[in-house]
Amino acid sequence: MAAGTKHFMFNRPDDWLGQGIADGLSAESGGLALQKAGKGVYASFALDTLEKETVWHRLRVTADIPGNTLLRLYLYCSDDDSLPAGFGPPDEERRLDDWLADPAVTAEEREQFFMTFSQRICEGPRDLLLYDLRGRYLWFCLVFFSYGGETLSVSSIQLEFPRIAFIDYLPQVYRGAESVNSFLARFISVFQSVYVDLEEDIDLAPTRFDPAVAPPEFLYWLADGLAVSDCFLWTEQKLRELLQSAVRLYRIKGTKPALQEVIQLYTGQKPLIIEQFETASSELWKADGETLRRLYGGSSHTFTVLMPQTDCSPDEYAKLYRVIEKFKPVDAICNLVFLENVMILGRHCYLGVNSRIGRSEELVLDTGASAPGAPYLTE
Repeated sequence: MAAGTKHFMFNRPDDWLGQGIADGLSAESGGLALQKAGKGVYASFALDTLEKETVWHRLRVTADIPGNTLLRLYLYCSDDDSLPAGFGPPDEERRLDDWLADPAVTAEEREQFFMTFSQRICEGPRDLLLYDLRGRYLWFCLVFFSYGGETLSVSSIQLEFPRIAFIDYLPQVYRGAESVNSFLARFISVFQSVYVDLEEDIDLAPTRFDPAVAPPEFLYWLADGLAVSDCFLWTEQKLRELLQSAVRLYRIKGTKPALQEVIQLYTGQKPLIIEQFETASSELWKADGETLRRLYGGSSHTFTVLMPQTDCSPDEYAKLYRVIEKFKPVDAICNLVFLENVMILGRHCYLGVNSRIGRSEELVLDTGASAPGAPYLTE
């Protein structure tokens, strides 16, 4: 954004729905979208600069416009916020915003208003200079067309004011009364836009190195720089959390605490990790080597990850195993087990994890005699 300018930004659902009327459109993930074949109309309320005769500067639209779709933009600017003559009851002064918000007014009528009074109409807008628009208030209308059912979406729209042009820094001979929208002003504005956009990229560079706020498309580049592989296995939010902890985790990579943290971050559940050499050194297991090998492996380099999650598809199992492979010691062997709600002695049945000790109710006979309840093991 050029130094000295202010702006209006629409990039959140509250912006779109709170500052305008949407018909046939959905406001999701911060933008407007037409997700089916047909037509959608969005009409904004007045954007007030608080100063009459404001010369508007620039408009930028971030949109995904696939083939077989069309996005049309209407811009209406005025120093008066009342409804122009010809719309609404005669001899009745009414604010344009009130008319736009009237439930009795259809989307076709709103579009017809902008078709009649707009000073600028553009199809497929991306980046526009608004030097020819002058007025305290500005309204815009977006008309979405999808002919084949493709999703047409607008992520954000930014309108800047007042006009700040490089031509204003040239000698007076180049800055006459007609210079506002002259060829020279528009020609220089091409280089001004490139310069301003590059300046913004430089100013925003620190945010691209912060996993918490970096753009989604930049996360993979950041992950590559932090030696985090297989990023596609992680959701966006979990990947951000992993990258924020990446440096600290790499300091303890290959250890039991690091594995526990990574697995919990990936699954949302805390795992139980049992290392074979610790179990094998226990007097309890020395006499039952066969069960030890069956449950926890026969090598001291083997470790077992017990997950409390019971429903796991083969695809989820493979993904989690791949995540573990990236953080375990190179020569270690992982035994990944998802615990079942089935009590089978001699298998992975753990008291307090997937089984518990209960107590049965006393058996009472008609004569008043009773048999005490006995403890029992349940899943």
